[in-house]
Amino acid sequence: MLLDLSAPVEVAAGAPAATAGGSLARKDATGNGQPLRQGRPRKPRVTLPVILAVQAVLSARLVIANTAFQDEALYLWAGRAELAHWTGGSLLPPYPVYFSGAPVIYPPLGAAVASIGGLAAARCLSLAFMLAATVMLHGVTRRIFDRRSALFAAALFAGTGSAQFLGALATYDAMALALLAAAMWLGVRAAGSKPRTRLALLAGAGLLLALANATKYASALFDPAVLATVMLYAWMTGGRKAGLRAAAIPFAALAAALGAAIVAGGHAYWYGITSSTLTRASGPSPPAGILYLSGEWIGVIVVLAIVGAVTVTVTSRSLAAKVLAWVLAATSLLAPLEQARIHTLTSLFKHVGYGALFASIVAGFALAALPLVVPRAKARRAARLAGAATILAGLLGCTTSSAAYDGWPNTTRVTAALSRLLRPHGRYLAEDDDILAYYLQGRVPWVQWTSTWFFRYTDPSDGKVLLGIPAYAAAIREGYFTVIVLSFGDTLTTDKAIERDIAEDGNYQLVSSQPYRTSSFRGDYRIWVHRTQAKR
Repeated sequence: MLLDLSAPVEVAAGAPAATAGGSLARKDATGNGQPLRQGRPRKPRVTLPVILAVQAVLSARLVIANTAFQDEALYLWAGRAELAHWTGGSLLPPYPVYFSGAPVIYPPLGAAVASIGGLAAARCLSLAFMLAATVMLHGVTRRIFDRRSALFAAALFAGTGSAQFLGALATYDAMALALLAAAMWLGVRAAGSKPRTRLALLAGAGLLLALANATKYASALFDPAVLATVMLYAWMTGGRKAGLRAAAIPFAALAAALGAAIVAGGHAYWYGITSSTLTRASGPSPPAGILYLSGEWIGVIVVLAIVGAVTVTVTSRSLAAKVLAWVLAATSLLAPLEQARIHTLTSLFKHVGYGALFASIVAGFALAALPLVVPRAKARRAARLAGAATILAGLLGCTTSSAAYDGWPNTTRVTAALSRLLRPHGRYLAEDDDILAYYLQGRVPWVQWTSTWFFRYTDPSDGKVLLGIPAYAAAIREGYFTVIVLSFGDTLTTDKAIERDIAEDGNYQLVSSQPYRTSSFRGDYRIWVHRTQAKR
């Protein structure tokens, strides 16, 4: 442990720097051989099961709050297609070239669960992954610091809006985050173990990192933080050589596993990795706005993590301990800075949760240490303040997660309206085609759907291959689409161009307009049917 706040400190300054169990500051909580305070603090009233129960409730309230998000629909639909391909050899879309995670890992797992209990069951699978991440976070923090710090860390992380949101979202983020946490726990757990056990745990940590990266490619951004945590903790407890070995073994396992996976996946997977993650196109969002929103979502944890890192710097004489504290605090800035670099808000709310996992470790220590660094007469008030700060952060997380979950339209009505317009062998154009395709997957094969994000069309009049807006215009003139559904959202410019083409063509009839609202936008789904189909 870095600093043990749960037991009296009695050992003199000249004692060894670490015990066999890895406890550093059992011997020195202040850097000068004196305890922060003599005596044992009261046993915490809140336990890990209570924190997990609260986390489950906070996410469960969202599970049935809205219809499928576009990413959820895409991954579960893709997973169903993958399962059908494995069992019956059916055709597959080229998922590897544009997915930001291997389509053969989470999507089939999520689809298998959804086949049993629907979208809610798939979302509950994500909740299970997020609960596992919290358990691993608690275990890591308890080893680095102590039990009180671990409880605060778990509570802080569970209360973040991102953790609540990911625990009710059927995407690969929760799985990737849980795997990152598990890898870090295995690596920290390896310190002090017998040689064979240590080797197995460290190699396992590297393999879990590889699985996390394959599950979601962008999770590789946090691999250095996991490896640094493992190395520095081993350095603190066993010396420099132990630290270097603790970093080398999981890194070798990670590199070998990822190399083998990329070779096995081939060009399609490598193209998907580079296009979706390594060379992702820049967006229009200003960096200042991205950093501001990040501060709104995890600012409390970032500030507490900095306080905790400063406290460790002042109170510990171990250089490795000081560096570890700052690494954990700085990791919270990785996602905001990376997305500010490429000017995009896409998935930012999810990604800040990854950094919060690491920052919560040292932020939990900051709250646990607060009652022990103030005068004795103010200790109880300080403890209450620490508890209030944790609750306040959780309430803020409730607000932000609810707003995020209300950030896309409820598609119940438009799906019902569209289901009455389906025709055998019809072709359907929709902005959020993944969502409609997911809910209508038993009636419309994937090859009959087209989105407003990308379209390639060969004009039958001259044989030219068209892309984008000209392709939509030519297809509309030829009556290629049976039904067109526009929502004037993310592809607003394209939608307006398509609407103009529909008006000029005159062969499509507006049959339905379904209003919708989100936390930041009001609009309506408009459904056109080709007149030759509308008369049937």
